[in-house]
Amino acid sequence: MILGVSILAIFVLSAATAHAFSIKQEIDLGKTSSQEVEKEMPLSKNKKWQDDIAAMGKRFIPFLKRKEIPYHFAIVTDKEDTINAFSLPGGYVYFTEHMWKILTPDERAAVMAHEIEHSDQRHAVDEMLKSQQRMLWTLPLVVLSGGVAGVGEAAMWGNILVDARYSRKMERQADELGIDLDRRAGFNPAGMVTAMKKLLSIETDINRYEVSSIFMDHPDTLKRVEYLTQAAIAMGVKPEDLELKKVEDPSRLGNITKKSVDLDVMYARLAEPVSYGDRLAIKKMLWDDDKQALAPKTVAIATVLTPGRFPALVLASHIDYNFSDVMIGDGVYPAPPPAPVAPFTPQPPAGEKKTVKF
Repeated sequence: MILGVSILAIFVLSAATAHAFSIKQEIDLGKTSSQEVEKEMPLSKNKKWQDDIAAMGKRFIPFLKRKEIPYHFAIVTDKEDTINAFSLPGGYVYFTEHMWKILTPDERAAVMAHEIEHSDQRHAVDEMLKSQQRMLWTLPLVVLSGGVAGVGEAAMWGNILVDARYSRKMERQADELGIDLDRRAGFNPAGMVTAMKKLLSIETDINRYEVSSIFMDHPDTLKRVEYLTQAAIAMGVKPEDLELKKVEDPSRLGNITKKSVDLDVMYARLAEPVSYGDRLAIKKMLWDDDKQALAPKTVAIATVLTPGRFPALVLASHIDYNFSDVMIGDGVYPAPPPAPVAPFTPQPPAGEKKTVKF
């Protein structure tokens, strides 16, 4: 028992000193963490994107409370092609290439404002210290209980519940402060809502937008859309600006109405029946960096599995995007015929000269 009390005293002392975490330590931690991130997720080679994210980030700096934090903004590659944005201690903010390219500038700014608020509010450091303190208080319970499994498990699950509660609180704070920061920096707050609506569709597939990998839980995205919509309208945003823009042209046959889970199969409602094996294009409005405007882009080609006006479609190919980018409501159009395949020309074996005929 004396040993247990001694350990408890050491842990309490450690927990008390854990809160002494300076700005310099935070910046150093962020620098070290960023180096590890960039080993796993190298910086994107798209110079225009890197210039754009740096310029966008600078617009937020004058409105932040912690002026001593040197911010860094970058786009990283990801071999799993995830849709993600995250922040690290010390002002490091990252977007994956996939996240960047599916958002409009106002949506990019909204997600960035959210991430910046995580850093400006010191969420990552505070959560780290709280987790450390909870760990230091939990270990003596296991020691004093003689290693009884029930006590250790109860403490462990208690910690998980506390983590979840704190993370939801931090995420909502970053949402609410972020949309206001977004407005003050001169961006349209509607971008926060439309970005969340896009992610609401995507998160049921292969990605779940997690604004920081430190936090493993966050408010339900539908609830986030609701309270962010109210905040945007209170700022004077028109309700029609909160809707995702759809492709409209005379050749549209209909729209995607449902997507299967974990399979490249989707369902559509069409104005005209289609036949088994027909090829269809799926288009959506995406930001065109060259045109600096929203433009219709084909994100996938699908083949009809079941005929009629309510067909099942299977994804046949991707057009610089992937299955998760196809959303309910995206337009369905006749697909152009496949490119002709060049005829096969036999080649002579290595070392054998070709016969030239005149």
